[in-house]
Amino acid sequence: MIILLTYKEWLLKFINVDLPIGDIAKEVSVDPNFPNVKDYESIFSYLEGNHTSDSFMRVFEYSYKMYFDSTQK
Repeated sequence: MIILLTYKEWLLKFINVDLPIGDIAKEVSVDPNFPNVKDYESIFSYLEGNHTSDSFMRVFEYSYKMYFDSTQK
Protein backbone atom coordinates (compact mmCIF):
# COMPACT_ATOMS: atom_id res chain seq x y z
CA MET A 1 0.00 0.00 0.00
CA ILE A 2 1.33 3.42 -0.97
CA ILE A 3 0.72 6.26 1.45
CA LEU A 4 1.02 9.70 -0.10
CA LEU A 5 2.31 12.46 2.11
CA THR A 6 0.64 15.81 2.36
CA TYR A 7 2.71 18.78 1.23
CA LYS A 8 3.32 19.74 4.87
CA GLU A 9 4.50 16.23 5.80
CA TRP A 10 6.76 16.17 2.75
CA LEU A 11 8.13 19.66 3.40
CA LEU A 12 8.98 18.95 7.04
CA LYS A 13 11.47 16.33 5.87
CA PHE A 14 13.63 19.32 4.75
CA ILE A 15 13.64 21.08 8.12
CA ASN A 16 17.38 20.56 8.66
CA VAL A 17 18.43 21.47 5.13
CA ASP A 18 20.49 24.66 4.94
CA LEU A 19 18.66 26.01 1.88
CA PRO A 20 15.53 28.13 1.38
CA ILE A 21 13.35 25.00 1.44
CA GLY A 22 14.67 24.29 4.93
CA ASP A 23 13.85 27.85 5.97
CA ILE A 24 10.22 27.57 4.95
CA ALA A 25 10.01 24.08 6.49
CA LYS A 26 11.03 25.64 9.82
CA GLU A 27 8.39 28.34 9.47
CA VAL A 28 5.70 25.82 8.58
CA SER A 29 6.68 23.60 11.53
CA VAL A 30 5.76 26.35 14.00
CA ASP A 31 2.54 27.39 12.24
CA PRO A 32 -0.27 25.33 13.79
CA ASN A 33 -2.73 26.59 11.15
CA PHE A 34 -0.73 25.65 8.06
CA PRO A 35 -2.96 23.36 5.97
CA ASN A 36 -2.03 19.69 6.17
CA VAL A 37 -3.33 18.88 2.71
CA LYS A 38 -2.12 17.76 -0.70
CA ASP A 39 -3.79 20.35 -2.91
CA TYR A 40 -2.06 23.47 -4.16
CA GLU A 41 -5.12 25.73 -4.08
CA SER A 42 -5.76 25.31 -0.34
CA ILE A 43 -2.16 26.03 0.55
CA PHE A 44 -1.88 28.96 -1.86
CA SER A 45 -5.08 30.53 -0.50
CA TYR A 46 -3.83 30.14 3.07
CA LEU A 47 -0.49 31.77 2.26
CA GLU A 48 -2.10 34.56 0.26
CA GLY A 49 -4.55 35.25 3.09
CA ASN A 50 -1.67 35.56 5.55
CA HIS A 51 0.23 38.12 3.46
CA THR A 52 3.17 35.79 2.99
CA SER A 53 6.42 37.33 1.74
CA ASP A 54 7.34 37.14 -1.94
CA SER A 55 10.47 35.12 -1.14
CA PHE A 56 8.45 32.53 0.80
CA MET A 57 5.95 32.32 -2.06
CA ARG A 58 8.74 31.73 -4.60
CA VAL A 59 10.15 28.88 -2.53
CA PHE A 60 6.66 27.48 -1.98
CA GLU A 61 5.96 27.50 -5.74
CA TYR A 62 9.22 25.73 -6.51
CA SER A 63 8.94 23.24 -3.65
CA TYR A 64 5.30 22.44 -4.42
CA LYS A 65 6.35 21.50 -7.96
CA MET A 66 9.02 19.21 -6.49
CA TYR A 67 6.43 17.72 -4.12
CA PHE A 68 3.91 17.19 -6.90
CA ASP A 69 6.48 15.62 -9.22
CA SER A 70 7.77 13.30 -6.48
CA THR A 71 4.32 12.08 -5.49
CA GLN A 72 3.06 11.38 -9.00
CA LYS A 73 5.22 8.28 -9.53
